[in-house]
Amino acid sequence: MIRLPLATRVLAVVALAVAVSATASRIASAQTIEISDLGPGRAGRWLRDDLRGAHVLLRSDSTKPVALERDTMYTSPVIVLGGPATVASNVHGDVIVVGGDLFLHPGVEISGRAIAIGGGVYETSLGNVRGGIYPNRDFTYRVTTRPDGTISLDYEPIEVRDLRVVTLPGFYGVRIPSYDRSDGLSFPVGPTFSFDTARIEVDALATYRSQLGVVDPSVDIRGSIGRRLTVDASAGRITASNDRWIYSDIANSLTTFAVGNDVRNYYRADRAEGRLTYRFEGAVSTLAVSLGARDERAWSVRPDSGARGGPWSFFGRRDPEREHMLRPNPRVLAGNIASSLAGARLEWGDQGVTATLDAQLEVPWSVVGDRHFVQTTLDGAVGFPTFATQSVQVASHAVLTSGDTAPPQRFAYLGGPGSLPTFDILQFGGDQLFFVEGSYIIPVDRVRIRVLGSPTFTLRYMAGAAGIRHLPSIEQNVGVRLALSLLRVDFLVDPASRRTRASAGISLFR
Repeated sequence: MIRLPLATRVLAVVALAVAVSATASRIASAQTIEISDLGPGRAGRWLRDDLRGAHVLLRSDSTKPVALERDTMYTSPVIVLGGPATVASNVHGDVIVVGGDLFLHPGVEISGRAIAIGGGVYETSLGNVRGGIYPNRDFTYRVTTRPDGTISLDYEPIEVRDLRVVTLPGFYGVRIPSYDRSDGLSFPVGPTFSFDTARIEVDALATYRSQLGVVDPSVDIRGSIGRRLTVDASAGRITASNDRWIYSDIANSLTTFAVGNDVRNYYRADRAEGRLTYRFEGAVSTLAVSLGARDERAWSVRPDSGARGGPWSFFGRRDPEREHMLRPNPRVLAGNIASSLAGARLEWGDQGVTATLDAQLEVPWSVVGDRHFVQTTLDGAVGFPTFATQSVQVASHAVLTSGDTAPPQRFAYLGGPGSLPTFDILQFGGDQLFFVEGSYIIPVDRVRIRVLGSPTFTLRYMAGAAGIRHLPSIEQNVGVRLALSLLRVDFLVDPASRRTRASAGISLFR
């Protein structure tokens, strides 16, 4: 019997393990696997890339986890279909589980990524994953084997659908109310009808507006044609505003009710609108492109310059300088506007950097007053980390109009809280508008207050202008914010006029 040196025996064992692993990879790679729809995000694209090269393919019957035992080595990515799986071995490449959870056990060494599609990734402190942990619980792939032996992976969203035909969302059909100086309390109520296993939903609403004393009917329809193509349509009588970009509905309702600061102008309209939207998905981005049409008949709404009473607020209801709840709405040009619509929304994010861009185009073919204009509305935002826990956030809004002057119901406004705080509420307006806000956020991590956490110091810059047919000179505000949990203190100054504004409040919005 020939006895080999210990080092030679170790090398032989390693060589045998590598040979077995390589053979398994070649056998697995020879089996045809097709993915008809990669789904959103990066996980499906990583799976596709690993399937194109040498890999180890393992199947699970979902009753017992696939186990990659300790002290074993895989020289190529490992893909487990049907999951779950436990991994304690050494893997050169990714480990991807499709249709289950991925459990990392002590001793695991993965040079690539640990990915679960349709499940979670559960870590261990006694192992190492160099490429990062990526759980994906929003979708999975249904695994089927065709008669010719081809494995088919079919995209399948993980969502709980309410398959009842009639439901009462919210509180027994009562939706989230809103509050403003024109309508008072707007109180929407109504059922949702679902068809074709909830692929088509219809909201039939009646909205009571306390200040106007009217009930507005409306219908909203949402449908999906496949996964990426959706259709949305709506018709009804509404109170419309072009200033929703400043505050959300909830934020504007709270500031109106509390201090009388309604940062929107309004008009009334009968409006019917429909859009068809298709979504393109990439590894780190999503692009939604839409086409549609709108028909709108508009007229002016209270309060006007002669208003003597209106909705109630805790403070500022009858401020003689700023008028607050009695601030009049600009008059609009009564009549119809029929338009073609186009839009695109891009969402991108990678390595802590996020960005969004929303562009909406309106091309009217029939306009009250025989005006010919084209209007584009742009919204953009970007955020990225800088040093340690510090970060930068930038947001912008623009309205660009070409051709004739747009009718007043297509004007946009800025000024006051939420845009340029040192100026009066919606002091500037027109069919041309530009606004940008930048914030440099500095968490004070060394200071920590029990329950409230650490304070945050923010450097703020705002610039904007609005006018008719062209932009006037840009107005600016600069200042600082100190925030602690929900509490905040702001100080801002207009560099040109030296006007200042100091405020304190709850930091639910900007």
